[in-house]
Amino acid sequence: MQFRFTSSTKLSDYDLMEKALDHIPTCTPNDRRRQRILLSALQAWAHLAEKHNLQYWIAYGTLVGYVQRRGLFPHDADVDVVMMTDDVPQLINISQTNFSSDYEIKVQPQWNIVGETKRSYFRDQGIHFIAPNARFINRKTRNHVDIFPAYNFNPLYSNNTTGKQPSENITEYDSGYRWLSYPRNWTYPLQTCYFSEIKVLCPAQPEKLVATMFGVKSLTKSDTKCVNGSWVSADIDKNN
Repeated sequence: MQFRFTSSTKLSDYDLMEKALDHIPTCTPNDRRRQRILLSALQAWAHLAEKHNLQYWIAYGTLVGYVQRRGLFPHDADVDVVMMTDDVPQLINISQTNFSSDYEIKVQPQWNIVGETKRSYFRDQGIHFIAPNARFINRKTRNHVDIFPAYNFNPLYSNNTTGKQPSENITEYDSGYRWLSYPRNWTYPLQTCYFSEIKVLCPAQPEKLVATMFGVKSLTKSDTKCVNGSWVSADIDKNN
């Protein structure tokens, strides 16, 4: 169920987020703090992307949360978005500016190498990731938005784009870090949507992406549940 708040007086971004948090369950004592930090990071990212006209879309577990509850899963530990790799140079340019005192962008130095198994960690530079192309990181808490790559080609069959015209398919990681190609119109045109009251960009057909990556049951059922004050796995048969 999606909650949209209306008022004769326009609510601030913070107030909208706080109202959205009222509808996100908690299980452990730290849940509300973590949820607030993650939504704040997504909000800051969304503002930055809009300011610089960065094209992205919410993805993976974040997209499942949007499909199921139009917002953050209560147990989420991070936020996931996807960007076409061709747009990474623009992200690099922004990362080299003083765009924020609260957040930083770390770009994987080997972002142009396709496939996480061919990349290295650069821990001395704060690069503790190899699959995302970049991270949008809260300087204080280190919570982050993962920025994963998408390609106009399938790395299994080609190592470069097929030309200036967009291909019919987009390829990105699936939930097991295998390459998944799917019709371009599942993502484009991107649409404005509201994730826990935060204005973000969503793929054109989010349900198709979620069902293909995580199984049909993931359209309505979470793989995590609260048991005795702890988040535990709730097994879902992805084949149904």
